[in-house]
Amino acid sequence: MPARGRKPDPTLDTKIRQAAATLVLAQGLDFTMDDLAAAAGVGRASVFRRYATKREMLLDTLTGFMDTHVAIPDTGTVEGDLIVVARDTLALWEAPGFARMAKQMYGEAGRDPAVAELIKTTMRTRMARSWIVYERAIARGELPEDADLWLLTDLVTGLVAYRGLLGLPLPDPAALIRNLLGGFGTPPQA
Repeated sequence: MPARGRKPDPTLDTKIRQAAATLVLAQGLDFTMDDLAAAAGVGRASVFRRYATKREMLLDTLTGFMDTHVAIPDTGTVEGDLIVVARDTLALWEAPGFARMAKQMYGEAGRDPAVAELIKTTMRTRMARSWIVYERAIARGELPEDADLWLLTDLVTGLVAYRGLLGLPLPDPAALIRNLLGGFGTPPQA
């Protein structure tokens, strides 16, 4: 017996995901599934076949944003590598729509445990991928073998997120990393 109906269009998933990402960056979380269908150039039913609810679509879209790969620099020094990482992270907060989307996403994390888990899991996974920077620094003797790498990572990303969420001026990447690695005080005299 011949198959009924049209064959599924393999490009629809991509069109819908790209439209969702564009809408989230342009409007934050404030759009409807009908807006998504229109932006993707598909029917409403095509959207709902992929996502039963707006929440499912937003979680998928936010996962896509959070899973963006961060470049792993190799400048030859931990300071140089971390300056590149900090510069790239700070640049995200200056991208059109990112700050608004991030503020709404972190707000949702306070209300929706699935969003909170998504942020925690994807950020940890993403940051662990870039630990080659720290491993090289330990091998060169720039960081001690027992360095708390999560603390080091969280100090950079936490400061950037804090300032970005509150709309405070973002730090100069080089100054941020110099102070992080060298501290603010002067070494004691021997």
